[in-house]
Amino acid sequence: MNNDDEQKRSLWKTYSILMGVMVGGAVLILGGQAAWNAVQQNMSKAAVENKPSSTSSLPLITPQAPAEVRSQTLSSTPSVSNERVSFNEGSTGATIRDSLTANQKKRYLLNCGSGQRMTVQIRQGSINVTIISPNNQTIGNAVNGVSQWQGQLPNSGDYIVEISAPSQSGYVINIEVS
Repeated sequence: MNNDDEQKRSLWKTYSILMGVMVGGAVLILGGQAAWNAVQQNMSKAAVENKPSSTSSLPLITPQAPAEVRSQTLSSTPSVSNERVSFNEGSTGATIRDSLTANQKKRYLLNCGSGQRMTVQIRQGSINVTIISPNNQTIGNAVNGVSQWQGQLPNSGDYIVEISAPSQSGYVINIEVS
């Protein structure tokens, strides 16, 4: 074999090694992305913790069975998910820990009575909170800088605590009804 053939063979060996490394790297990157997506999906499940009870003059109405609606689109329409929040007997509040991705809204439904007081407090996260009455009217907001909303509920029925954010954000909120 001449020197030119040896150089070609050496170049082909080097080329094949580089291609193997590139393919292996691509497999690792894709596997890492899949694992990260799984972690993000698990983190997006809400963890609802019950708070200790306090005295209350009006009982919380027992909510209906939990309902969840998930809408997944690739357009600019926000993805909206609903989750019913209920308190254990004797409890007047809950702490919700969750996260939002870009272009997503989460709605927490609470069945409340007319005249009850609701307090929603943002404990962590850069989020916007909108409180919507059973007749679909906005009755309050809490946003970055105003970390709490409190008010007397005008009607009986399902109230919505809607969470949105300008970008991906983890959050912690407290909801109390008495």
